[in-house]
Amino acid sequence: MAIASFASAEELYKTNVIASYYGEELNGNKTASGEVFNMNDYTAAHNTLPFNTLVKVTSLVTSKSVVVRINDRGPSAPGREIDVSKAAASDLGMIKSGTARVSMEIIQWGTNNGPTTDVSGVVETPYEEESKIYHQEEKHYDIQLGAYSDFSNAKVLADKLNSQGFKNIAYQSEDGITRVVIRDVAASDLDYMVDALKQHGFDDYLVRQRKLGSVTEAGVEVARLSIEQ
Repeated sequence: MAIASFASAEELYKTNVIASYYGEELNGNKTASGEVFNMNDYTAAHNTLPFNTLVKVTSLVTSKSVVVRINDRGPSAPGREIDVSKAAASDLGMIKSGTARVSMEIIQWGTNNGPTTDVSGVVETPYEEESKIYHQEEKHYDIQLGAYSDFSNAKVLADKLNSQGFKNIAYQSEDGITRVVIRDVAASDLDYMVDALKQHGFDDYLVRQRKLGSVTEAGVEVARLSIEQ
């Protein structure tokens, strides 16, 4: 059943962006939020909006609207903004076409960004020596581009990011795995950074919110972060 009414005012988020949908092939799989995907529920995947955010999606082709709840991450295909469930796609009139140009309005912001992964004690090494960790009152995020058991593979990815002009690259090492991240991205810059990564062909990524905790940087213990996934 679609959600019909809300107390919060609508807030235009984006317009003239591409929506796609997913259904039978992923039905029953676990989503990034930990929920089981049900193609008949009114849910959607988005790469940066907090989980449980309610979004009104309106087709610019059919003028039909539906409200979905963000509970997954995606789309992975370049140029697409949101993946809606099959039920939502049916209401929008986009089953046959597979995609549609839409506008997105925030009905209610989610109260969390998914389960917390405690990484206190993680060793975080800047890719560039002058790169510094910083924190402000505004929410900050890490964008993970890859995770490897072989450090040489992590370095290849970091070198590629650096060659494309990306800054604030870091390695985060834990339990024999090295993550390559662009770290400490301010919330106000997150969409811009994700769009820039997509434009350069970096389509496989995971956004994690940084919060105060403890992390080891280059062998020095500093009070800095845990990571919310």
